[in-house]
Amino acid sequence: MKKYSDWFKVDLHIHTDFSNKIKSNDYDGVFDLEVLKLKLIQNDVKLFSLTDHNIVNNTAYENYYNEYQLGDPILLVGCEFDIRVEQNDNSFLTYHTLLIFDESSAEKANELSCIIENHFLKNNISNSQRSLTEDEIFELFHTYHFFYIPHAGGHKNIINAYKGADIIKAQQMVLLMESAHEKVKEVHRIKHLEGFDKLKDLAFQNKADEAFINFSDNHNCQNYPIPKSGVTHEFYCIKGQPTFESIRFAFIDPKSRIKKHSEVEVLMRFDNFLHSVQFEGNPIIKDTTIYFSPNLNTIIGGRSSGKSLLFNILGKKINNKKSHVDNYGLLTSNAKVKGFLDDDYKPIISYNTHDIIYIYQGEIVNYFENNSLKDLIQESGKTEIYKTSLDFFKTKKQKLSELVDKLIELYSELHEVLNSNFTFHDRDITSILDSSYIFKIISDMEDKADSFQTSAEILNLVLANIEKFKSNENWTFSLEEIDTIKAFKELVESKNNLFENTKNDYNKKENFIELIKQIVSNKNANLDLKGREKESSSQRLTILNKNIADAFKIAMQVQNHCSIFESLSYGEIQEIKINDEVTVILEVENKESIKVKILEGLSINTSDNLSLYQVFIKLALGVIKIKNFPENSPENLIKKTQTQIRGILDLFDAPIEYLKYSEESTSKNNSPGFNSEKYLETILRNGNSKIIFIDQPEDNLGNKFITDKLINIIRDLKFKKQIFLVTHNPSIVVYGDAENIIMCTNSENKIEYEQFVLEEKEHQKEICTVLDGGQYIFEQRARKYNIKKLIQ
Repeated sequence: MKKYSDWFKVDLHIHTDFSNKIKSNDYDGVFDLEVLKLKLIQNDVKLFSLTDHNIVNNTAYENYYNEYQLGDPILLVGCEFDIRVEQNDNSFLTYHTLLIFDESSAEKANELSCIIENHFLKNNISNSQRSLTEDEIFELFHTYHFFYIPHAGGHKNIINAYKGADIIKAQQMVLLMESAHEKVKEVHRIKHLEGFDKLKDLAFQNKADEAFINFSDNHNCQNYPIPKSGVTHEFYCIKGQPTFESIRFAFIDPKSRIKKHSEVEVLMRFDNFLHSVQFEGNPIIKDTTIYFSPNLNTIIGGRSSGKSLLFNILGKKINNKKSHVDNYGLLTSNAKVKGFLDDDYKPIISYNTHDIIYIYQGEIVNYFENNSLKDLIQESGKTEIYKTSLDFFKTKKQKLSELVDKLIELYSELHEVLNSNFTFHDRDITSILDSSYIFKIISDMEDKADSFQTSAEILNLVLANIEKFKSNENWTFSLEEIDTIKAFKELVESKNNLFENTKNDYNKKENFIELIKQIVSNKNANLDLKGREKESSSQRLTILNKNIADAFKIAMQVQNHCSIFESLSYGEIQEIKINDEVTVILEVENKESIKVKILEGLSINTSDNLSLYQVFIKLALGVIKIKNFPENSPENLIKKTQTQIRGILDLFDAPIEYLKYSEESTSKNNSPGFNSEKYLETILRNGNSKIIFIDQPEDNLGNKFITDKLINIIRDLKFKKQIFLVTHNPSIVVYGDAENIIMCTNSENKIEYEQFVLEEKEHQKEICTVLDGGQYIFEQRARKYNIKKLIQ
C-alpha cells in the first residue's frame, strides 16, 4: 500500500445470488466468490461491497473474510434497500439506496443480517414485499456508522420516488447525512442538482460539492464488471487508502477525491517527478525512506522539528542553487533521492532550471525589495520577451551615450574653432586693395566622396541579395515573376554601369581642376612682390572667412544639439504581460536631468540660469572652468561628463522591475503582503515548472487570500505539478486536501520523518496537535451546507 493518498477503483454495488431470495430471477448465472475475487483483482478494484436487495449474504462475507490475505480487495458490509415513500395520495413509491457500513468482519455482517431479518420477521413482511422507510433506516441502524447512497437517476431513483411527496424531506436527509448519489448520467446529475440546490443558501449553491459516483450493479460474476443492463461499466476512483474513512473524505470533498477512471488516467504523471528520498546513517535523522505523492506534499511539525531542514535537503538533492542546507553544517551525502523515471537511488538529480520553482521562506517579499522579478518572468515562459526588453534598454543606453558623445565631439570642434585665428591686419587690407594683379581659380568642385560611397553600398547590397531573394525557401515565383526579377537585375546592373561612368567623369574633372590649381599657384609664385603679397593676403582672408563660417556653423550645431538636452527625458518602460491580471514592468525612471548632471561638473553659478549652449560657448572661451581640471580641453570634458552621468547610464543596465495589476495599481504602491499574494498567485497559475517547492507560503499572506484563492490554486495545480509546501497553516493541509503529509518531530536532537494521510483517523489527531486550529479546520471541512437552516 502506498504511503500517500492515491487513486483506487471502488465498487460498492455488487450482487450475489442471495438477491434471488428477495426478487425472483434477479441474479443471472451462478455466483462464485472465487470468480468474483479474481475478476476484482484483474480489474484492480481495491474496495468493494456485496449489496443484495434487502438482505445480507452473511455466508459470502464470512467465506471472504476467512480466506482474506494481505493485498486482497477490502470488503465492506453493505446492502441495497428498497426505500418506501408515502405519496400525497397515500400510495407508495420506492427508490433504491445502498447502505455501506463501517464494518469489515463476518461477525458484523451476521449481526446486521440478523437485524434486517428480525425486522421483516417481526413485522410479518414477506421476502417479495421487503422495503423500509427512511425512519426505519434510522431506527434500525442508528448505532452504526454508514453511508447512504441513493439512486440519483435511472431505475428506482430518489427524485421519481418523491414526485408525489415532499421532496424537501429527502433533500434534508441526503444533505445532512454522509451521502453520495449513484447512477450518474449527466442528465440525471443536472436534474438532481437543480432540485437539491434550491434548499441551500445562496452561498452554498453551485459548489459542485455533492458526491456523485457510479458502481457496476453487477448481477453475474462471470461477466464482471458489466452491469445487469449490459452496457459497458466505467469505473470510478476514490483518492486515499482503500478504507471507509477514505470514502467519507471523498463524499465530503468529491471534487478532489472522486473521479472517473478515465479522468484519473489523464492525471497520471509520467515525467520525472521526485519519487522518494532515503536517509541512512545520518547522525541527526532517523533512518527512513519518504515516498512522495506526484501531487501535494505538505511538511509539518513543531518548532525546530526539521521541516526547513528537509526542505533544504531536497533542494540540495535536486541541485537547486537556492538551497540553504550548507548553513546547517550537516553532511547530506548519506541522503539519496530517486526520480519517477530512475531505477535506483542517486546522490543528486539534476533538473532543468525551468522545471523547478524553489521559494524559500520570505523570499517573495525579497523579490520586490531586491528589484528582480526574473524568476516570475522565467517561470511564466516570458524569458525571450524579457531578453528583448533588456536589449531595448541596452539600445537606449547606447543611443543616449551616442548623444552625449556627439555633444562632446561638437564641443571639441567648437573649442578648436573658437580658439582659431580671427585676426586680419591693416596691411592685408592695403594689399588686397592694391592694383597689382594675381591669378585666382573661379570654380571648385563639390566633394562627393561620401555620396559615391553610399551609392556604391546600395548597389552592391541589392546585387548581392537578388539571387538570395530568388532562391529563398519560404516563397516561390511564377514564370512572370521570375522575368520581373531578371529585368530588375538587369536594371540594377545598368545603373551600376552608369554609376561607374559618372565616377570616372567626376574623377577626370577633379584631376583637371587640381591641375589648374597647381598652374595658378605656380603663376602667382612668379609675380612681382606686390602681387605675391596680395595673394598671401587673399589667402589669409579666405582662411578668416572659413574660420568665421566654421564658427557659426559649429555653433549652430552645438546649439541644436544642446537643445535636445534642455528637455531630454530618458525614462523608458517595457511591459511583459503575464496574464490579464498582472504585467511585469521594466522601467528606467527619469529622476535626474542629464543637463543638470553635466552642469554640476562645471564651476558655474546656477543662479545665472544659462542654457547648456551658453555654458558651452563660455566653456570653450575659458570663461567657465571644468571642476578639478586645469584646462577646458575636450579630453577633460569627456572625463568629467562620463563621471557625472555614469549613474544615469547604469540605470539602463538594471532597470527597476515591478508588477502592474489590472486595477492599474502597482507593486510600488502596495503592501508587501498584497504584492506577495499577487506574485504567488501569478507564478503558480502561469508557471511552466513541473515541481514546486515553497517554504511557508502563508508568510506575508492574508488569511482571506489563503482561503479564497491560494487553496483553490493549489487544489487545481497539484494535479498538474508536484508540490512541496512547508506550512503551519491547517487550511492549506486540510482544505488543500494534501495527498501526503510529512510529520517532522525532534526528540533529543534526533529528527524523525513520518508519512501521514488525511483519511487516517489516528493521523488526523496528530495533525491537529501540530497545526494551530487543525481541529476546527477538520470540523469545518465536513460542513458543506447551511446545516442550521436544514435542521430548522
